[in-house]
Amino acid sequence: MLVLDANVGPSKNDLEMLVLLREHQKNIVIVANKIDKIKSSEYDARLTVITDLAHGAPVIPYSSVKKIGVEELVNALFGR
Repeated sequence: MLVLDANVGPSKNDLEMLVLLREHQKNIVIVANKIDKIKSSEYDARLTVITDLAHGAPVIPYSSVKKIGVEELVNALFGR
């Protein structure tokens, strides 16, 4: 699982970690955290950037404050 701050966008460290996970052929789930902080006018563009970087890996928009994506994250981690 790679947790990205969706409000800030993928950092250099996030991109390096993504490359390492792919090089080691790990199953990747990307959690786009803090989506509640993104302006609605920027939401689609921010998620598109993250989805494009994911190259088919699941991307879960997530907010612990607004309880968005909790069920999806549990399902991705535990196969429920």
